[in-house]
Amino acid sequence: MSLKVKLCGIRDKASLIAAYDSDYIGFVFYQKSPRFITALEAKKLRKFINPNQKLVGLFVNADVNLISYINDLLQLDIIQLHGEEDRVYIKKIKEFKKPIIKAIPVSSYSDIKKSKKYESLCDMILFDTKINSNLSGGTGISFDWNLLRRYDSSINWILAGGLNISNVSEAINTTNANFIDISSGVEKSRGIKCPNKIKKFLDYIRKYEKNKLS
Repeated sequence: MSLKVKLCGIRDKASLIAAYDSDYIGFVFYQKSPRFITALEAKKLRKFINPNQKLVGLFVNADVNLISYINDLLQLDIIQLHGEEDRVYIKKIKEFKKPIIKAIPVSSYSDIKKSKKYESLCDMILFDTKINSNLSGGTGISFDWNLLRRYDSSINWILAGGLNISNVSEAINTTNANFIDISSGVEKSRGIKCPNKIKKFLDYIRKYEKNKLS
């Protein structure tokens, strides 16, 4: 797929296998998240990941030593920072020599502009919905996609926040995104993925791309 898809918050083998055609798999190493997975559980699932997929480890204001341990244990392809990590912190993470995704919570255009200060340090920016809680993503709530109409970046960026099979085409058409992140939109209950929804979503994306090119 030319449109890149990241399935985030995977916690079981059936969902991982259903996500075989996605480009990226995300494991959430944040204990307050309903999608939290332990390092050892993730290690068991690691062998079922498609060799062509990239494994992303998601962390929220985590101890650098914890990231180092999980990075070594799982041989992460990418590290995603989904908290209030500053430039000093990110420079420490860069020492692991892995690409970094920095999540930016969005509620207004000023949040979009804040992403610019991370472009020189990070490899990708992820735009998610800003909420007043400690959930750090995966809320199923979208932000105003029109805020990204004027967005231009020197690095790749990812659209997240409440995407599902019903709204993803509108989201892509509005923002011109070529990389999307989905989590709650393919769940049967909070934090529990639905393999059937995952397959349907990926099939829908393939058909959407085909129709767009025809």
